[in-house]
Amino acid sequence: MSCLTSGLSIDCANSCAGGLSKFWVASVADITSLNITAGEIDTITMVATKKFYEFEPYQETGNFTETGERVNCNTVVTQTLVAVFPCHALTTREAIQELQDCCCGFVVIHEENNGTRWLWGAPKDLTTLGIAYPAQLTNYETVTGTAINDQNQSTITLTARGTVQAIPVASTVTIPV
Repeated sequence: MSCLTSGLSIDCANSCAGGLSKFWVASVADITSLNITAGEIDTITMVATKKFYEFEPYQETGNFTETGERVNCNTVVTQTLVAVFPCHALTTREAIQELQDCCCGFVVIHEENNGTRWLWGAPKDLTTLGIAYPAQLTNYETVTGTAINDQNQSTITLTARGTVQAIPVASTVTIPV
């Protein structure tokens, strides 16, 4: 039985600028449903009064990595977002604390510098695509630097694991913020 239905070629007409410009995070319990049509999320339904919260890291410091590992005919996908927020301050500390306290996890949408948006960390009760666990804050580090021109910053790492790659979010979707 054949497993392949198509190949892959390079589209030289599209710009693929690296990095991400911003991301949104919502507690997994605050999302009622996701609707997927033609492989894209076209509707996000939230619990009344709940929303996604926007995070905008310093320019050219945010990145998303998705890694698939295949062992014994099973694939595990690990999604990792790393973002830097300059000038350690009370608001930064409080945001990190809220992410840290969210033990049930969250769903993340990130927007790449080329304008595409991707959702990940959605558990299997929100999609029927496979097994996925909500994203978690897995690491953070705050440094003051040594010299006056060193960066004073906080870096956060969000991670999710499952069997589902990040899902594209249709350009028509307004993220509930």
